[in-house]
Amino acid sequence: MQGQNSSSPQAADVEPEIRRRTQAAARHLTPAQAANLVNGAAAAEREAGSWEEIKAAEQLERDLHERYPQYFEAAETVRDGEARADLPRFRAWGREQRRLAREADGWLAGNAARIRTLGGVLLGAALVTKPFDLISSEVFGIAAAVAAALLVLGTQLLKKRRSPLWNGVFADPKMASAYVWGHASRAAATALIRTREPDAGAWEAHMLRIDGMWDRRNRPSELFAEEDYSGIRYTSA
Repeated sequence: MQGQNSSSPQAADVEPEIRRRTQAAARHLTPAQAANLVNGAAAAEREAGSWEEIKAAEQLERDLHERYPQYFEAAETVRDGEARADLPRFRAWGREQRRLAREADGWLAGNAARIRTLGGVLLGAALVTKPFDLISSEVFGIAAAVAAALLVLGTQLLKKRRSPLWNGVFADPKMASAYVWGHASRAAATALIRTREPDAGAWEAHMLRIDGMWDRRNRPSELFAEEDYSGIRYTSA
């Protein structure tokens, strides 16, 4: 494997340009495009013909990282900083995702977790206060019965949830943000390699893998066709 030569730039030298390109590419992604990127990683694995094909594709990317480590070290730094800074936007999309799920399943199913939590809190309060005679046996019996009913109701309502958005990509906003900014920063790194490295042409097949993952932002996967993010109210970075 060809190593880094003495004239190669350091990560600090290329980081500002990779950051600029990454921000320009990722800041204005729509929620649907961001979801395509997150789901794209899982879709790529399922679309692969075999485990060997997956490993071969991963090796291409590792080889590219070894040839141009300074570019991808800079890309990782950019990913970490931008993903952290952009977390409020992804959290907002997560709230919107849950709103859509509640609207799809109805008020009761949408609030199933809260109903079950309320039952647990009520039961806990009754159990804590009873030994100190703060409530009568009759009140304790009523509270315990109501709490049990709420726990059962909440559990049953959770089972009736049907919207796939309850477990959509923005359910974990930290992970989603890291995925999106990671894809964008690596694509920015390959674009910069093409303009600055004389031997970049020999590594085109390796870079096309990274470009292909970034291109998935505009290609909804049929595997996740039931996840509709078009109703999320757009929030810019």
